[in-house]
Amino acid sequence: MSAPIPSQLSGRRILVGPNEIAGVTSRMALALAAGGAQVLFFNANDHAFNPHVQESANLRRLFGSAVGVASRWKARGGILWLAGSLLSLAIKTAAWVRTCLWADTVVMVGGKGFFGGGLEYALFRRLGKRVIHVFVGTASRPRYLSGYARRVIKNGGVDPKELKRLASRTRRQARRIRGISRHASVVIENPLCGHFHERPFVNWFKLGVPLDVDALLAKPRKTDSTPPRVPGRVRVLHCPSRPEIKGSARIQSAVENLIREGVPLELRMITGVPHAQVLHEIAQADFVVDQLYSDSPLAGFAAEASAFGKAAVVGGYGWKLFPDFLRSEEMPPTAACHPDELENCLRRLALDASYRREVGARTKEFLLKQWSEVAFAERFTRVITGDVPADWWVKPADVRHLQGMGMDADAIKSVIASLVERFGADALHVDHIPGMSAQLAAFALGKPD
Repeated sequence: MSAPIPSQLSGRRILVGPNEIAGVTSRMALALAAGGAQVLFFNANDHAFNPHVQESANLRRLFGSAVGVASRWKARGGILWLAGSLLSLAIKTAAWVRTCLWADTVVMVGGKGFFGGGLEYALFRRLGKRVIHVFVGTASRPRYLSGYARRVIKNGGVDPKELKRLASRTRRQARRIRGISRHASVVIENPLCGHFHERPFVNWFKLGVPLDVDALLAKPRKTDSTPPRVPGRVRVLHCPSRPEIKGSARIQSAVENLIREGVPLELRMITGVPHAQVLHEIAQADFVVDQLYSDSPLAGFAAEASAFGKAAVVGGYGWKLFPDFLRSEEMPPTAACHPDELENCLRRLALDASYRREVGARTKEFLLKQWSEVAFAERFTRVITGDVPADWWVKPADVRHLQGMGMDADAIKSVIASLVERFGADALHVDHIPGMSAQLAAFALGKPD
């Protein structure tokens, strides 16, 4: 579905890349192209589960075939990994040169630019380019507030080697984010993840994730691997990319508890399958569970399920903070819940079909209006031109989320307490936010807010 052309976006030459993350990067490229910009989409690493990007008059994928070859070589390991890495570096360098010569706007998504950010962004700006960096979740979320920190906790204790590694990676992450923040024209960020920023950033949820619902529903589906429905049961689908981070064990346990209680549920859980199969599984389910410890109420899998009109359960600790950053009509109307309320949320959706359909319909309508390609292109134009409304900006001092994403609050507390005990409060890298170190320490010790 083509979008009307916002006059200020028409004629812009935009490079979007270099990391495809849960389909966000390609969807941004598609939306900006539909809005009238000339777009080059560059994904530096390819794999089988990436969404297919349909080129158009305004959108061309840069070095797509070569990236595919390099990615396959690297995946095979050994000498082919080295060859693939060298080819990947050559492709990335060529893409960087093409960006310098062609683009007037550079949109970088993920944890870094072509080679890291920082100084390369300063060069882009010296060349007269508008540089917009979009952080997506894991890239900027402090590592000690991320599910990847769970490897520090072993056998009920703390692994000192993993703790040291976590401290080192956190230090590098904070340094990289501050360099990008300092040299980019604008940074776009989730307000629950912006702990390391020293400058104000644009609230990611004011822009949203563009999704062409009609195009998604028309995509081919893989139908030969889905088991038949259990008669009389409500099917709930869970499709985790990383089960240990998505809270999958606890989600499965909650469903099993409800089944023993007599709630007519059946759980379908899949991982590592092609996107075409995921779409078919969504269509066959009654509702979905995205994850248990999220800091985004509508991302990736939940957004795709909502496009099908399916209610999406999203667990997380930070929902009470969103009214400070979004108006009620801007908040995605998913079945967002606190992790401790998961069973209650699942029970209601399973037993109340009208409520289930209502949640799915409301969220699909939200995608069609608030997060459509048209709406996204119009809002992103304001970021490109520098016409950013005052209420889109978030100051670092406004960031107050403590519980993170990807593991339960008790595990987060243990990680923070161990970091501070061994390396001091400086290991948290939040001294630029008044009182944040003390808040994190108090949270880790179980003290009330």
